[in-house]
Amino acid sequence: MIRYFKFLLSIFLLVLVSCEDNAPMPKPPTYLKAKLPAHSYHKETFEAPFDFNISDLYTLKSPVNCDSNYCEQEIYMGRALNGAINLFYKKIEDKDSLPSLINFSNKEVDFHKIKADQIDFDQIIDRKNSVYGTLFELKGDVATNYQFYLTDSSRNFLRGEVILNCVPNYDSLRNVLAYIKEDLNVMLNTFSWRKN
Repeated sequence: MIRYFKFLLSIFLLVLVSCEDNAPMPKPPTYLKAKLPAHSYHKETFEAPFDFNISDLYTLKSPVNCDSNYCEQEIYMGRALNGAINLFYKKIEDKDSLPSLINFSNKEVDFHKIKADQIDFDQIIDRKNSVYGTLFELKGDVATNYQFYLTDSSRNFLRGEVILNCVPNYDSLRNVLAYIKEDLNVMLNTFSWRKN
């Protein structure tokens, strides 16, 4: 009988201890809300033979490895966006080099297919200024959400990519990426080649 009583008492105590009101509740996910200023732009002249408008938040860094045939330049996107737009200019040497430059740009985009949920693209055609190219938008947790290339199809080629200095989390970066896309659209719509 005492054994039976001890058994019942232990079950009662076990039930009493396990019935707790503070059951864990999952917290809803939170996302970064960056406060970004209104868009404003100024025209920038680059070492390589092109110009376009950039955001007043952005700072043009000094070019590296720059000569008349090739130039690398970075546009720092400011503390609010914490990233950079890397530009790679190449002079087209002959008619056969343009397809290889475009293929290289497409391979750079394809490299991110593993992580990208979706890849959208917009064709850029400005016959007046001889500007042709493609803007790629990579959706998902990828290292670079935007890449583009531009050419005049005869002498000049430019490839660019946006790199943010943070762990990629597409959902939390959505408002920042929308802000950057608006800046990119202004940059690409005001782009023009200079005679070289």
